[in-house]
Amino acid sequence: MVTKSRVFAAIISLFLFLTISFVNVFAATNPPDFPSCVNPQGTVIANYPSGSHGIVGTATLYSGTDSVYSISENVVMQCLCPDNGDGIQTNWWKIPEMSGDEIENFKTQGWIFVPDGSVWGLDPAAYLAKNSNFACRSTGGSNSSSSSVGGVSSIGDILALAATGNIRVIYGLIFVGLISMMFGFLLNRRNG
Repeated sequence: MVTKSRVFAAIISLFLFLTISFVNVFAATNPPDFPSCVNPQGTVIANYPSGSHGIVGTATLYSGTDSVYSISENVVMQCLCPDNGDGIQTNWWKIPEMSGDEIENFKTQGWIFVPDGSVWGLDPAAYLAKNSNFACRSTGGSNSSSSSVGGVSSIGDILALAATGNIRVIYGLIFVGLISMMFGFLLNRRNG
C-alpha cells in the first residue's frame, strides 16, 4: 500500500510541476486586427502630405505622403504612400506588459520590437511593428487609389522563420520522457 501511495504522489507532483511550469508556454497572445491602408479607419493622429519619411526596420528614406491612424488604445496604423505608388503599411501594437518570450515569438513571425515608441512619434512605451506592402496609386500619374489582392502584395518576401517553439518546451518534453522511462523501468523491474 505504501508503494502505491508513493507512485500516486509522484504522478500528482509531476502533474502539478508541469501545470505550473508550462502554463505561460501555452497561453497564446494574438495580435489585434488591423484595417488596411487601402480603406483606412480610426482617428488621424498625424498627416504629412509631402516630405521624407522613415519606416521602422528599414534604413531607407521615402518621399511621399504619410498618415498615421489611432485604431484603439494600443493599436496604431501608419500608411506611407511614396511617389512610386508602392505603399508600406506599418501596424504598431503597444505591448507594455508582454513577456520577453512572447516578444521573441512574435519576432520570429516578422514583427519588429521597438522598446520606445516615442522615437517614432508614439507613446513612450514598448511596441511591436510589422510592415506590409500595398498599392496606393495606379500607374499613370493619377492620384486614384488601387490595390492588389486584399490590399497587400508581399509575394516573394520572406518575413521570418517559422515559430517552432522555445527551449522551455523542449526541456519539458525531455524531462517528461525521462520520467516516463524511469517509471516504466521501475514498473518492469517490480513485475519481473
